[in-house]
Amino acid sequence: MPPVSHDRLFHFASLLIETEKWEERYRAFIMVCCGNAIWRSVVGAIPFSRRIFLLPQCLRNIAYCTAEQDELGLLCNECGNCSISGFLREAENLGYVALVTEGTTITTRLIESGKVDAVIGVGCMEVLQKMFASVSKYSIPGIGIPLTTCGCVETTADSTWIKHEIYNFLEDPSVRLLNLNYLRNKSSSIFGEEQLIRILGVAKSKTEIIAYESLLSGGQRLRPFFTVLAYEAFVTEPDPAILNMLALSVECFHKASLIHDDIEDNDDLRYGVETLHTQRGIPVAINVGDYLIGEGYRLISESSLSPEMIREGIKIVSRGHRSLTIGQGAELIAIHSNEILPLNEMLELFENKTAAAFKVSLLLGATIGGASKEILDVLSHFSRLIGIGYQIKDDLSDYQGHKGDIAIRKFSILLSMLKGKLPDTETEIFLAAYKTGDLEVLYHLIDQNQIPEATKDLLINIINEAKDCLNNLSNLGLKLALYEVLGKIFKEYL
Repeated sequence: MPPVSHDRLFHFASLLIETEKWEERYRAFIMVCCGNAIWRSVVGAIPFSRRIFLLPQCLRNIAYCTAEQDELGLLCNECGNCSISGFLREAENLGYVALVTEGTTITTRLIESGKVDAVIGVGCMEVLQKMFASVSKYSIPGIGIPLTTCGCVETTADSTWIKHEIYNFLEDPSVRLLNLNYLRNKSSSIFGEEQLIRILGVAKSKTEIIAYESLLSGGQRLRPFFTVLAYEAFVTEPDPAILNMLALSVECFHKASLIHDDIEDNDDLRYGVETLHTQRGIPVAINVGDYLIGEGYRLISESSLSPEMIREGIKIVSRGHRSLTIGQGAELIAIHSNEILPLNEMLELFENKTAAAFKVSLLLGATIGGASKEILDVLSHFSRLIGIGYQIKDDLSDYQGHKGDIAIRKFSILLSMLKGKLPDTETEIFLAAYKTGDLEVLYHLIDQNQIPEATKDLLINIINEAKDCLNNLSNLGLKLALYEVLGKIFKEYL
């Protein structure tokens, strides 16, 4: 099952070269063909209108070409002096987004925008390799067609091969891909005022009004999106009422945790506005957080799900709730004790505090959708990895930006990494600087010992482990969607 890494394609090519006695100089070509063979059935199941077809500018006849350039590439005038116009016309007639462009920037932008689900590209080996790196980051299905002659000027391509690939279409019920942009918009639409009232009812008390305002306030809505994604991956005809209640339940728990977290961390701002306890006082904020927790459980228990499914949903959420408090408690106690946790304890804290919410979101949607125990086990492991990675990325971004948590709360994985790396002779200096808040010494030790680089390496290892974990996921649509999620969350590290 796709996706397949560059190393795996290299391995396949090695096997073929050895068994078929082919020449080593054809390795790159063989790798392209292996990748095509793996992706072809998936690409073939994607509608033409959701594909992009890319041609290189070097196919044009320079002596007669009158085409102009814009930011997307070459604007073909269809003069008929080269093969470009014919290829473009056939692809566009089928419904493709067809471009004559060099490089992968435009392709990456279109992929990130969610406007295409598959890429078919023609180019020299160097360009195809760059395209592979670009599309594999998001695990977008792709077909590569090497030029038959190269040289960057007036090259040629195999028209029969190109037509075979662009006309390839065969509906396959086993290939059911998920469009992340569509699902993200679907989950976000729940958090409009009218929709919220339709699901929860009209707010009658002041506590309800404040809670509704909290649910409507900013945020990425990543957790309800995960629930929608996991649910729709297993249900062919989603029940909108059930889906809305599940997604809203997850967001209720998340908003409650943020309200309580802001109180515990004494934060004044959230999403650029005053936190609830700053606006209305700590007692009111605690109460609203408690209300949202109760509302989260109510939404699941009063849904139209079977009693067995309600029980499973409550079990998933209550375990996540418990895990979150253990993780948050470990952080609060360490801060109160002015203690720097060892790396293994910090990662365990991340697993409980951050990963728990991802786990609840994915397992709730997948369980209600009817996923098997094997799939739930994979999603549980994946949630752990993406949650830990998400928090490490957050700490790294803070340090690279404004020295974030270290300057504010003096609590970051970078400090745990530093504590584990320092020799005994420097540990006392480090601990003294930490206790007295000597940020200059802390920053110097962090940079001197290359802690940001070591933390980045740790993050990359965790991302790769998450990718390996997804190889065990048998649901192709969810598998590719979660690969794409990894690509979008951690794109600067891939």
